[in-house]
Amino acid sequence: VRLDDPSYELPDFKHLLIVFGGVAGLETAVADTEELTIPSSRTSYLFDAYVNTCPNQGSRTIRSEEAFLITMSLLRPRIARKLQPSS
Repeated sequence: VRLDDPSYELPDFKHLLIVFGGVAGLETAVADTEELTIPSSRTSYLFDAYVNTCPNQGSRTIRSEEAFLITMSLLRPRIARKLQPSS
């Protein structure tokens, strides 16, 4: 999923957990976690939505604080829409 797609909406949720990967990505964390029996190539299966918030970053590494601000600024309006009471 790409957050720069304006038609993308979050799935319905009761609780929301946002996970950030490190420089090596979430796949490495999954591969290194003995309790998980899923292959790292299927890391996205662990999540309802697997989102790339900076799809065109190229080879530049984004610092955690940058990733957090970028991600939250892109997710905030979508989260707010989900939290609005239905009319």
